[in-house]
Amino acid sequence: MANHVSGYLSVRTISEEGQKVWDKIVSDLEAKKEENEYEVHLGHYIFEDFDNDWDFNRMCDEIGAKWAYMTDADESGMAMYSAWSPCGEFAEDVAMKIGEVDPSVALVLTYEDEFPNFVGVATYTKDGLDTDNVLESDELMEIMRNNDYELASLWDEDEEEWKDEDAAWELINEIQWDTINMWQENNTEWSIV
Repeated sequence: MANHVSGYLSVRTISEEGQKVWDKIVSDLEAKKEENEYEVHLGHYIFEDFDNDWDFNRMCDEIGAKWAYMTDADESGMAMYSAWSPCGEFAEDVAMKIGEVDPSVALVLTYEDEFPNFVGVATYTKDGLDTDNVLESDELMEIMRNNDYELASLWDEDEEEWKDEDAAWELINEIQWDTINMWQENNTEWSIV
């Protein structure tokens, strides 16, 4: 099971009015950072009095994780990390808020578990979640074996194990993140055109 999940919410399409909403969300969160801190808890997005109102269930329901932090943001995106799952509910709410003034808003959330047990890419419009594609670790491993001859040669199909585990993991570490990024890019989908 995942512990830390990294995510990046990027702006794909936004109007001038929508950009004002995005910028306000970012600046409001930035204002909650303590002096010399590099991150802000996303609970500040939903709790008026964070210290007294914080609620585990509400975090899970409205942010998507029991805890989540924004580490960096600008006019085109927001980096974050969270516990156990991506911040899909947060991304959906942001898209819907922007959608109130910008019906053409399009946001993309890419996310990956630290191991990675899973990786994914979700798209959001004014109506909220549009698509969410998830790749489990065994599927990712299969893609890497199919795309890399050297890695494939280290896999024993009959025994379903590595012939040389150290060499396999060295290769996996070299190609894994490029494979994930390519998969996320190729699986960013929109249900409506």
